[in-house]
Amino acid sequence: MTHLTLGRLAREAGLSRASLLHYESLGLLTPIGRSVGGYRLYDEAQRERLRSIRAYRAAGLSLELIRELLANQADTAARILEAHLMTLNDEIARLRHHQKAIATLLAQPAFLRHQRPRGKHAWVDLLRRAGFDEAAMDRWHAEFEAENPDAHAAFLHSLGLTQSEIQAIRRRASGAA
Repeated sequence: MTHLTLGRLAREAGLSRASLLHYESLGLLTPIGRSVGGYRLYDEAQRERLRSIRAYRAAGLSLELIRELLANQADTAARILEAHLMTLNDEIARLRHHQKAIATLLAQPAFLRHQRPRGKHAWVDLLRRAGFDEAAMDRWHAEFEAENPDAHAAFLHSLGLTQSEIQAIRRRASGAA
């Protein structure tokens, strides 16, 4: 089995030496020993541990949470990951709410007067890039219609839609379609 020095392990992992030294200072990654020349040495178990650390970081976990995960049994680690997943779900829901609120604000007459005109395709493209699918766009229109039907109609008109297109969208939004 080949032992790696700190520099080689860092290069292999695509991380800086400083990152590995930071992991060491937190107790996440400990060298198995030192070479005759005083270099830190790492074995396959440490390489695997570093792979786990990187996977957890890629999942958005904090170093403190990673330390807790690595210190616990698999069942405890699974509970920690499940809790983190639920936290992410809550955060995504909160961000989706913010997206809808911003899209609604952008569609208000006060904002429409101060921005370059957008056609239907540009607006749909903006919403798609923001993560809206067809169902989310339908919900957005339904909420806009329910909260402020006149502003919704004015917004649809500002997109350059025909009266029949506006009526069809408003019917669908109000659940009459």
